[in-house]
Amino acid sequence: MFRKYLLFAILKQTLGLMVSCGLYLGLSAVPVHAAEPKPNYSKVPMTAYNSLMDDALLGNSYEKPVWNLHDTLGLPDWLTVGLEQRSRYESLSDTFKASQPSPAPTAGGGDQQIALQTDLWIQAKLGKFRFAAEFMDARALGSDVNTSSTANTNNTPNPPNNTMVDTADFTQGYISWADQNAFFSGRGLEVKVGRQTMDLGSRRLVSRPVYRNAVNSFTGVRIRVLDYDKWQFNTFATMPVNRYPNYNSVTKDPNLLVKGNEQWDEEDTQTWLSGGILEGYNLVKNINAELYLYNLDEGDSKLNPTRNRHYFTPGLRFYIKPKKGSFDFVAEGMGQFGTVQYDTKSSTQQQNHQAWSEHIEAGYSFDLPMSPRFLLEYDWASGSKNSKSYASGATDGRFDPLYAASDIDFGSSGIYSAFQRSNINSPGYRLNFAPRSDLTVSIQQRLIWLASAGDCWGGSSCSSGTAPGLKGNTNGTSGSYVGDQLGVSSRYNYNSSLNFDVGWFHLFKGQFAKSAIPSVTANGTSTTPGADTNYFYVQSQLRF
Repeated sequence: MFRKYLLFAILKQTLGLMVSCGLYLGLSAVPVHAAEPKPNYSKVPMTAYNSLMDDALLGNSYEKPVWNLHDTLGLPDWLTVGLEQRSRYESLSDTFKASQPSPAPTAGGGDQQIALQTDLWIQAKLGKFRFAAEFMDARALGSDVNTSSTANTNNTPNPPNNTMVDTADFTQGYISWADQNAFFSGRGLEVKVGRQTMDLGSRRLVSRPVYRNAVNSFTGVRIRVLDYDKWQFNTFATMPVNRYPNYNSVTKDPNLLVKGNEQWDEEDTQTWLSGGILEGYNLVKNINAELYLYNLDEGDSKLNPTRNRHYFTPGLRFYIKPKKGSFDFVAEGMGQFGTVQYDTKSSTQQQNHQAWSEHIEAGYSFDLPMSPRFLLEYDWASGSKNSKSYASGATDGRFDPLYAASDIDFGSSGIYSAFQRSNINSPGYRLNFAPRSDLTVSIQQRLIWLASAGDCWGGSSCSSGTAPGLKGNTNGTSGSYVGDQLGVSSRYNYNSSLNFDVGWFHLFKGQFAKSAIPSVTANGTSTTPGADTNYFYVQSQLRF
């Protein structure tokens, strides 16, 4: 009760301060006039995106919700208030996950949950300054958890964690200064300080997840310089924000996430993510390019044990944006170098880390009714030669996607989350079309192998993945073929404020998925489910 009262008081005082400052400065402040919006707006993703509706340098690329609090409340132009709510039902059968770390030693079978995401966005524009706060509540209801007061077990393949649950906390809270013609140079400049979300480049390494229930936040400074149609440069130095409570080796009770326990998120002061990204436009005809370098320097904190990753991740991307009646393509390559710590029962030591990843796609947007677009795509991310190679001098080769969102390339995540950019070798195709102006459909298929048959299938830590083996044999006799994933999804836009989305993914399991063993085994009782995996979801998004 005290926290709710404190939260209400903070929001009330914040809004009151914004209004008071606006009344005082409104007449003297010189407003920043954003560039004229394009006639054709981008469709807002199915997640809380009010915070990205108004770009300080480029203007608004998204259509203003037809039902909006700004007009309803008669707010002044310098004040923005947005409220969004997303509800999603998910159902999963015969998951690929063989086990979870203790206290969930015998996880298997299926699961279901209702994921709720509620978001409040407040921003005041006072001259060239912006004061912004985003408050989000992410919850997971109906998940198969053990609610016994005496047991600390959770026999479900997807115990709630901080990717699904982050109750009542500030996702963003920052001050920014932006000038579309900084120092009369003709270039735009923006400086943002505080807690913020980030979408960088292709979003394959640093992003604000769209499908996932809880989002990534960072606290620090970000500087952006824009020469509009020519180039853009971003540089940043931030501390990742730890979402609490979490389910890990320190906080072992997953029920904390579903019993109404609340704890303020905190910056991980022992970890820094920094880097820079330079993007050039129309370098040769319609070809654009990006060059970037990210640095992750990770350390343990009291409630967040880590693998002490110390990575440099350089990358290069070339692309042409899709356009009706034209070909488009993307070619992106990423390297990763540094050290990482493996913490096992037998060894805790730093290992050299060398890994690689690439994404290639080529598509064509037909100038036909229903606007069909067909594309071929291929993703590869390296793995280690042996998932249990902890010997001194061994090199870790498992690519780490850092703070990316897996749904960008590999389909829906949520309680499914079968694939990430780690130890994967996967060609595929997609077909997108729009039977009506308010309805879009996407069909995709991927064949999935492991880049290294001797390594695990799962995330970069493989704590909930599966490792090579056939009837207890750990010599990689499971092969490398994981299976064939087929997915269909559709989105209906009732209007710019109310949207619906439905999707189905089926994994036809291959030899590895059927015969691999748990990466983390407790009591030796967990086995890999052999039946094909089905994942279904339906969701709605209401935006004011």
